[in-house]
Amino acid sequence: MLSFIQGLNLRISTTTQVIARIWHNVRPKKVETLIWLTLNQGLPVGTWLQLMGIPPQCKVCNSNQVKSPIHCLLECPMAQRAWEAYKGIWREWQAPDDVITSWPFVLLGEAVIEQEDDPPGLLAYHTGGFTYLRQPLDILRSLLLYYLWSKRCRRHFDDHYSLKQVLTQAWVATVEVGMATWKAIRSHRTTKDPAIQSSIELAFRKEWLHMNILGKDNATIGWHFLPPLYFMNFSND
Repeated sequence: MLSFIQGLNLRISTTTQVIARIWHNVRPKKVETLIWLTLNQGLPVGTWLQLMGIPPQCKVCNSNQVKSPIHCLLECPMAQRAWEAYKGIWREWQAPDDVITSWPFVLLGEAVIEQEDDPPGLLAYHTGGFTYLRQPLDILRSLLLYYLWSKRCRRHFDDHYSLKQVLTQAWVATVEVGMATWKAIRSHRTTKDPAIQSSIELAFRKEWLHMNILGKDNATIGWHFLPPLYFMNFSND
């Protein structure tokens, strides 16, 4: 994995931060595990499948392309449509979508966004918070990875691959992370200083309810479990 991270041209001192960011997050552990396995070349694709007597070609796009992590999670036409849907969320979020262009970004998100004051080609870890992604967008990115892989695995046991299910499940799981985070914040409200508690709740609402995309910012948060149409229009299956 270190060779992969070093290949991203990160600052040497940020490698530990990137590793820590994979595990120390509010994402479900199964998602963090998938990212970790991918970075460690642990996904059962290519030669792994051949050793198990399974054809290594991609059954999702029915091409002769030998499956690799980058093909399964980024370059396969189905995956490309999922990331186009993700770009639609970025646009609605009024965030720049031109950074969703690389395999490193798909895996690590914000950790590999180039900063304006960096030398050309040097990718940097953002220590100052979610400058572009914000936490919800980053969680949605990682959950898309997980469900793209999960549905692809099921393709070996049946003939159905539903991009609509991938997008819907990633969306709902993201909302559930937001709900769990909000519940945790509220459940400890009596043990915190009121001013600090108020600032935490305000920061959460500003981040998770931006543009009322994931939920409506009322006195009681109204979460949107149905993905918006501009997100689902890319499924067409």
